[in-house]
Amino acid sequence: MAKSPNTTPFNGVNFKFTQDYPGWENNFVNALYNAATGAANTLTEAQQIETENELAWLDYVESEFIEPMTTYPEALELIQRVIGGERK
Repeated sequence: MAKSPNTTPFNGVNFKFTQDYPGWENNFVNALYNAATGAANTLTEAQQIETENELAWLDYVESEFIEPMTTYPEALELIQRVIGGERK
C-alpha cells in the first residue's frame, strides 16, 4: 500500500510564538521570563543593599559558627544508633 505524501501536515513550515510578560504580578513568571530572555538585572539600590547585607550575614554565620565546628556529636550519636541498632 502506498504511503500518502501528506503525512506531515506542516511539512517545512515552522511556527514560533513568543509572549512578553512585562508588568505581570506573578513573580515566578517574571523570573522565568527574565531568565529566558537574559534581561538585565533590574534591582533597585535598596534591593541591592539588602541582598549584600544578607550575603554578608551568611558569610559571618559561616565563619563564626560553622567553620569552627570540628565535631558533630548529635550526628555521630545518630549514626551510631543506626549502625548499632540501638533504640532510644
